[in-house]
Amino acid sequence: MSPRFAHRKGLSGAAARAAGPAAAAIALALSSVGFAQDLFVVSQSTAEVLRYDGGDGSFLEVFVETITEGFSNPGGMALRSATGELYLTSTGTGEIWRYTAATGAVLAPPAASGLIAPRSAAFDTSGDTLYFLAAETELSSGTDALMQLVIASGNVSTLASDAAANFAALALNGSDVYASDALNGAVLRFATGGGGGGATTVISGLVSPGGILFLSATEMLVAETGADRVVEYTFDGSAWIFQRELLPPNHVNGPFGLALAPDGTLSVSGSFSNDVVSVDLISLAVSPLVATRAGGLGNAMDLIWDGATLLALSPLSNAVVYFDRSGEPTGTTARGLSAPSDSGMTVAASGNLLVGSLYDNDIIEYDGAGGAAVGTFFDACPTSLAAPFDQVVGADGNLYVSCPSSQGIFRFDAATRNPLGFFVTGGSGGLSNPRGLAFAPNGNLLVASGLTGEILEYAGGSGAFVGVLIDSTGNGGGALDPWGLAVHDGGLYVASRFPSEVRRFDATTGTFVQTFVTSGAGGLAGPTALTFGPGGDLFVTSYDDDAIRRYDGVDGSFVEVFVASGSGGLDGPIDLEFIPEPGGSIAFAAGVAELLALAALRRPRRRQA
Repeated sequence: MSPRFAHRKGLSGAAARAAGPAAAAIALALSSVGFAQDLFVVSQSTAEVLRYDGGDGSFLEVFVETITEGFSNPGGMALRSATGELYLTSTGTGEIWRYTAATGAVLAPPAASGLIAPRSAAFDTSGDTLYFLAAETELSSGTDALMQLVIASGNVSTLASDAAANFAALALNGSDVYASDALNGAVLRFATGGGGGGATTVISGLVSPGGILFLSATEMLVAETGADRVVEYTFDGSAWIFQRELLPPNHVNGPFGLALAPDGTLSVSGSFSNDVVSVDLISLAVSPLVATRAGGLGNAMDLIWDGATLLALSPLSNAVVYFDRSGEPTGTTARGLSAPSDSGMTVAASGNLLVGSLYDNDIIEYDGAGGAAVGTFFDACPTSLAAPFDQVVGADGNLYVSCPSSQGIFRFDAATRNPLGFFVTGGSGGLSNPRGLAFAPNGNLLVASGLTGEILEYAGGSGAFVGVLIDSTGNGGGALDPWGLAVHDGGLYVASRFPSEVRRFDATTGTFVQTFVTSGAGGLAGPTALTFGPGGDLFVTSYDDDAIRRYDGVDGSFVEVFVASGSGGLDGPIDLEFIPEPGGSIAFAAGVAELLALAALRRPRRRQA
């Protein structure tokens, strides 16, 4: 930990006294060593995850930035050494984007646009011409083409095409371009940089070949992705002859990217195992280089060594991830378009953050330690014009998503991100505009029904409607406008936005207990979410004035404004959560944790492809 994290708060005195001697002892211990915690807030207006000091709420850094300009689903990359520029093909937007290789900063505008699924790319020796692969036309997407971009003029032209090919990667050998054909298990050569002519098959019988690397004019390596190996061929003057199996199976899953490291070893990416290994070209000894998913690496593809820095193409996280020579992430990335964080959030069993995007109707999974995107739950609410509002992970490990426009609750396998269908069907039990979610002590799912002002209960195993746990009168506590829900010590706490208060109910019977935080207490304005944090105090979003307030966890009295209004650009906090800090030395059920708050409702405009 750096010195700025040295001061941390222990358990609140009220919480420690109420919990008894054991909690008091823990509070004393924590007071002496400090909490290892930070506060993360997603700000909707800037679409960023902001990081705050967990002890005093001061702003530290932008943890996750939403990118609105750049590539989408990168297909290939090439380094223009003379200018230090990194070129990225964007299959999702049909463009080629430039980045400053050293810093990962985007250079606008794109170098080329109007393309169809461009992918693997390579520069000629002069760095003046970029060769890349793409589909030739929208109507003949099965016809793959070799194309070139002349950097000085920006002119794009087709050199050759093949209606029967499915090109995966290319590499240059002198003035010739070689391309792997994954569909037909072959490597093709295009003479004189294409030259407008056809291609010659120089190697056949491969299983879904991927990356190609030339060690010399007569030595070629091919990543045989479908066979989980890397093979070497030599040119005898008339043909390419198989020489040896350089990397046998069972070292990486789906080898694709190939690059020579500064020490002369071969770096190989695993497109399915999400890692990189190193191969000694003399002894053929294999050693791990980049650990699985390090730095958010996902679907690892192309590799480039830029001096002592390894650049790895990561389509799953829509980024290029940078590593040092030991395989450790450097903290630098070249990032593409990303979904705004403008809806609910929860924490996966892994400690990763699952953040909803109203704009894209997706849920994005971020690495809980580094903030890199590591995957997407696509179509979080798979009906027309639907979007997610809140999420919660159940004891079964599944992810549950409230879908207001669908009037139901959708479910995913949180580990695989595969959809499991609607857990609560639209309108079941009168559900209308579902908002906050929580699981009751009995394992049933509780849902805030916004338009009816009720809390509805559904069987945890089947999703069948059980009954109205809390009616629109708040079970006698007054008219309810339920948003966020939290279950704590047998109580169900409900953030009621109008009026601005928090009410407590028995989480099993629904019996009204008390107005825990009275209307407007401590300046509370429009609470949308709440959670109990370290020490047992209650933290509540104050949406209308862009702040987070803290209340005593025993009696609900106001303690402090934990995050000041607009601090670090916070605008419209809509959800918050405490999570354990990865690698922290203190771990208690009460929660040595990091607080994450989501800011939402005003959606940023995104560049249209």
